[in-house]
Amino acid sequence: MMYTSSTKSSLVTVYVTNYNYAKYLSKSIDSVINQTYKNIELLIIDDGSTDNSKEIIEKYSDLKNIKVIFQKNKGLIVSNNI
Repeated sequence: MMYTSSTKSSLVTVYVTNYNYAKYLSKSIDSVINQTYKNIELLIIDDGSTDNSKEIIEKYSDLKNIKVIFQKNKGLIVSNNI
């Protein structure tokens, strides 16, 4: 792939929807953070998890390129539309 100046500066948004996937959450978030392409924002939507997902997400919430949404459980389709 040939990169142009606009490609190099393009912001890429990655979103992660989560409902009780604490077991996999850190690995998913770290995977996005550790990409070689750095102009990434990460949107994490927690859909009312009842496990320890909130505590894991809060560890990352201070990073400037991460936005977190905690909501009551609405289901995957509604969460994807957020």
